[in-house]
Amino acid sequence: MKILLASKQKAFTLIEYMVAITIGLILLAGLTYLFLGMKQSTTTQSAISSLQENGRFALYFLSDDIQNAGWANVETSGYGVYTSPAFQFAGATASSDGGSVGSSDRITVRYVDDTDCVGGASTGIVENSYFVEDNQLKCTGSSGGTEPLISNIDAMHFLYGIDTDGNSAPNKFVKASDVAASEQESISAVKIILVLASDGNVHSTDKEQKFEVLNEGTLTITDRKARKIFTTTVSVPNKPAFIISS
Repeated sequence: MKILLASKQKAFTLIEYMVAITIGLILLAGLTYLFLGMKQSTTTQSAISSLQENGRFALYFLSDDIQNAGWANVETSGYGVYTSPAFQFAGATASSDGGSVGSSDRITVRYVDDTDCVGGASTGIVENSYFVEDNQLKCTGSSGGTEPLISNIDAMHFLYGIDTDGNSAPNKFVKASDVAASEQESISAVKIILVLASDGNVHSTDKEQKFEVLNEGTLTITDRKARKIFTTTVSVPNKPAFIISS
């Protein structure tokens, strides 16, 4: 004779299933939120790191070439000889001035070398002209070639340090349009001001960003990108100390 034992197991009720599903959805939503947050943080950090790297490289590239301004080989040219003028303003200093805080300047550096900024051959004096076009820092060499260097440049400005007393230190910094013809041979330093943007959007909504650009005004940009202003002052060591503006 078989004895049937009643099972003590009970099935889950509909309410218990609903509670379990709700808890599961809450946990899933939390994990999704955490994942999206970590992804956004990684994207932001990557964009800022790239922005910093581009800014440092742009300053290094410009600074390195500006320091060469006026250089000539004294072993072959003789002491006191340098490339004149060290900076080419194309006959009018205003042509190197962008004209407004939102319009980038142009700088043309002159010195003796075998190759220009794009690797083109030189017969003596090179003229490397740096400018911004389509948000790219570009250089045109004396050989005629043009190469892009850095992307995401919002603005580029230069201030020229004029040595008025012959001690090789700048007494004032002015825009290209304010450099007098008699002062072009007395440039002893150049201040570089760059405003760079991240490659992609960082902020979730449009954000107004303001940057004070010396001697130019305030640059205001509204979008979702991250931005940073980079500045440095570059000494021009090849300027002869005996050349003083009148």
